[in-house]
Amino acid sequence: MKANATTGSPLPLPATTLPTLRGCTIFAGLTPEEDREWLARCHSRTLSAGESLVDFEDMSKDVFIVQTGEVRAVLRFSVGKEAILGSFKRGDILGEQAAIDDMARSASLMAVSDATVTVIPCMVFLDILRQRSDVALALLQLLSKRIRAMNDRLSELSFLDTKHRLYNTLLRLSRVRNDGGRERIISPPLVHAELAEHIGASRETVSREMSRLAREQLVERTSRAIVLKNPVELSRRISRALEG
Repeated sequence: MKANATTGSPLPLPATTLPTLRGCTIFAGLTPEEDREWLARCHSRTLSAGESLVDFEDMSKDVFIVQTGEVRAVLRFSVGKEAILGSFKRGDILGEQAAIDDMARSASLMAVSDATVTVIPCMVFLDILRQRSDVALALLQLLSKRIRAMNDRLSELSFLDTKHRLYNTLLRLSRVRNDGGRERIISPPLVHAELAEHIGASRETVSREMSRLAREQLVERTSRAIVLKNPVELSRRISRALEG
């Protein structure tokens, strides 16, 4: 994608070169014609790894769909201190809260890797919601799912100590390995600083616990993944912590 030579900002792309909105679950019911019509009022933006998409308390109202790469929502408390609220990949929608409640951004959005997003102007997004009740319902269902996930995170912070929050996060971020076994993997692997941001702990604390899990042969780190060798045991430890 080309950038404006004067400002460096990305130029809108013709609708024919834009990815489809229908790749996002809430827009799956759009017809191809509707998709093209709405895309004609949108544009794309490319981001380099580490580049900010929007900042906390920014007053912009655009909504974004991730087309390539990964974008993360974070809250920064001070220099070097931040909490990861969520990670978004291809087909995920983000930034919709500011468009709905007309308030400042509640978190910063930053590209974890090189990424491309479709930018839906606020008025376009609201027009779609007004005209397509199925899209509005799908959005409500998505927001409900996110509220439930946030409640789970709050419960985790309230009832689990640091090491059990780490176990829970490893399980939550992992997926079943494709070899039919019981192992789960996190790929690409997160560094300890990132895991610490997920659970609200220091990198040193995470490093010590990950080393202990490796010695117990519960976790293995490779160049491509964090491998959970015995996820059942991690779940069992969490259950015991909640019961005790």
